[in-house]
Amino acid sequence: MIRVFRYGIARIAAFAIPLGLALCMSCSNEECLDNKNSLPLAGFYSSEETPRQVTLDMISIYGLGAPGDSILHDSVSGLSQSYLPFRIDQGSTSYVIKYESGDLGMLRVSDTITFQYEIIPWFVSSACGVVYDYKMTDIISTRHVIDSVVCPNGMIDNANIENLRIYFRVSTGDNES
Repeated sequence: MIRVFRYGIARIAAFAIPLGLALCMSCSNEECLDNKNSLPLAGFYSSEETPRQVTLDMISIYGLGAPGDSILHDSVSGLSQSYLPFRIDQGSTSYVIKYESGDLGMLRVSDTITFQYEIIPWFVSSACGVVYDYKMTDIISTRHVIDSVVCPNGMIDNANIENLRIYFRVSTGDNES
């Protein structure tokens, strides 16, 4: 009787444990399908009276003071938007936009943008963990080609939208920065 009982429990456990894990994993995946990352998306615009989206030619974008490789774009053409991840270990993140075409490239012109923010963690669930939102407190930039930088909502959350706008002084002809 004891031998049959042990065999029955072992058989049930061998079936139930993988089934339970599969169910848990499927619930976790379904629960975290939505965008849970607060990843700032910056759009590039002209600083004209009626701003228009612009495409930058031959630029590099890299982070300052970031651990490891911080190059987001290396000599890229045709860029009109870029994700600019923020650091969660301090309240500011800085990026350099290096212009590499034409006279700007020959003169080694670049702009630096520093985003200062308050980090706001919020718990999504045990399956998804914690997400960080960023409440902007200040945006500081050099003004070689950049005219201004704004965060229209004042907050960066996990909404899949362009939450930063970088306005560039562009030539009045067909060539952009």
